[in-house]
Amino acid sequence: MKRCEISGKGMQFGHAVSHSHRLNNRVWKPNLQPTKIMINGQPLKVKVCSKVLKTIKGATEVEVLKVLKANEKTLSPRIAKALAK
Repeated sequence: MKRCEISGKGMQFGHAVSHSHRLNNRVWKPNLQPTKIMINGQPLKVKVCSKVLKTIKGATEVEVLKVLKANEKTLSPRIAKALAK
């Protein structure tokens, strides 16, 4: 399932409502973008949603670590393991 590795944002489910008010199931997927971030001097490839990408783009390694610490409850296990090193 598609999920942002930092914010934890995933797919959302709902209904597409037609003019006659018939309900059809539909899915909204997060806008995931592959990017590289530096964690403790090591580059790490991650898939993040566009909102997180705007936050970390152009940020220094210290600022990226602050964003990761703020979202530590929703981090993927791979990023949490890299932070622990």
